[in-house]
Amino acid sequence: VRDLLGASETAEIIFTSGTTAAINLVAQSWGESNLSPGDEIVVTEMEHHSNIVPWQMACRRSGSVLRVLPILDDGSLDLQAIDRVLSPRTKMLAVTLASNALGTINPVAEIAAAAKKHGAAVLVDAAQAIAHMPLDVETLDCDFLAFSGHKLYGPTGVGVLYGRRAVLETMPPVEGGGDMIRSVSFKESSYAGLPSRLEAGTP
Repeated sequence: VRDLLGASETAEIIFTSGTTAAINLVAQSWGESNLSPGDEIVVTEMEHHSNIVPWQMACRRSGSVLRVLPILDDGSLDLQAIDRVLSPRTKMLAVTLASNALGTINPVAEIAAAAKKHGAAVLVDAAQAIAHMPLDVETLDCDFLAFSGHKLYGPTGVGVLYGRRAVLETMPPVEGGGDMIRSVSFKESSYAGLPSRLEAGTP
């Protein structure tokens, strides 16, 4: 998986139960550490609901606001609206690389560059793209990328979250037990390093 995505190290590859679980992991864990009232999360109008609902839930928990980058009549993103929708309050931009409904392939590297100008993190939903085009997380300049095994003609119930190590290191576990533990006592427990810290249970 590391080689497939062009990631720097295997510690940046977190196994999940699917794309939805991967996005929820980021929305919960990264969101807990990074979102405050008045912050903004940007999604696009063409997102699968698995890349909308977790951010709506994160907004409810944190007091953040969800903003939407619109699409044009031809099914492409309105890239002219990026500067209007993004702002210094934008903390996360979550975007699909390829739409499951429209077939649109988004210029994610360009969109990510715009987000980075505002200091925002970028999550790419690559579920529809993973089997159809080469992906390189460094070229995309994303902080997170998610996909499911069954989209690569593998088994259901397995997925991947790529995360940039520097960002993953700041994220607290959202599930406890199993292989994410280094040591346990009734007074206090310590967590394993990456990637195990974010892979609770017996993956």
